[in-house]
Amino acid sequence: MRKTLRVAAFLLALLPSPAIAQGRAKVTIGYASMSSVATTLWAAQEKGFFARNGIEAAAIFIPGSPTLIATLNTGDVQFGYTGGTATLGAAVGGLDLKMVAAFANHIQSDLVVRPEIKTAADLKGKRIGVTSIGGTGWMAAMLGLEQVGLNPERDKISLAAFGDQRVISQALESGTIQAASLAGVFGRRLQRAGYHFIGDMEKIPLVGTSLIVKSDYLAAQFGTVRNVLKSLLEAHGYVLNPGNKASVIELMSKKLGMTDQVAASDGYEDYVRRVDRRMFVLIDGLKNIQRFMKARNPKIADLQLDRLVDETILRDLEKSGFLDQALGAKTLSR
Repeated sequence: MRKTLRVAAFLLALLPSPAIAQGRAKVTIGYASMSSVATTLWAAQEKGFFARNGIEAAAIFIPGSPTLIATLNTGDVQFGYTGGTATLGAAVGGLDLKMVAAFANHIQSDLVVRPEIKTAADLKGKRIGVTSIGGTGWMAAMLGLEQVGLNPERDKISLAAFGDQRVISQALESGTIQAASLAGVFGRRLQRAGYHFIGDMEKIPLVGTSLIVKSDYLAAQFGTVRNVLKSLLEAHGYVLNPGNKASVIELMSKKLGMTDQVAASDGYEDYVRRVDRRMFVLIDGLKNIQRFMKARNPKIADLQLDRLVDETILRDLEKSGFLDQALGAKTLSR
């Protein structure tokens, strides 16, 4: 934990402290996965949606959900853009967090394997790369393995944390690992190069990228949380609008340092297909997480999942018509 806090402090050292300055609320939003799953957050910042709603937001990449949670705990970061796995882990540790919206309620990654691995059985005794142990990518890998009838302990499959999807992708190509939990923009590029997907993961319920805050911050800064969420909803509508595809691909490529525009286009299509259109937290996605995590920590079984969710703002925005307006009529199916 001390090492985690030192890393968090280093990452946040140059950021301004939260404040209300010149009529604009300053906030820091941490995200734990440098991949296409952060596209809506990037759009909110780069396309001016935060500024339009009176928010001065610093979006900072904090590798690994445990480190991100540590910064929320200290108050250095006010918002987490991360998954339900991290939220449950923090809650069982005593941190009072609330999920105010979920931008993905099903798995956003694939279990990508090297070309020589032809079947699920070939993964026995192999090594799988994930962003962090206990994070969303780890949970996605565990659920994917379960879907194809594998058990890491029984089948001697090891999961290794690499912190960054770009590094995981490189490790898979070099043969350091034989499989990886990768989001679409990386997985689709490898698929074109002859790598395979094991299982069909995108229909498995899993609360992924979500907006989370500490309960006391939500109570004290309700208006700020509302405006941050409004910004993200508008950005989500922007990303989902087919007319903005070229602009979003350009943004995604810039953030990920990608020059392969075919892979970037594939990643965009994968992201749009898998994200949620309504952003209400799917409790079944939290139940899947709880089911796996209680084997590591039995106390997680006692968590009341609905108490981790506060959709007051989202439901109010739906009732007022803002949600439909932000997303557009063509994006409301799912």
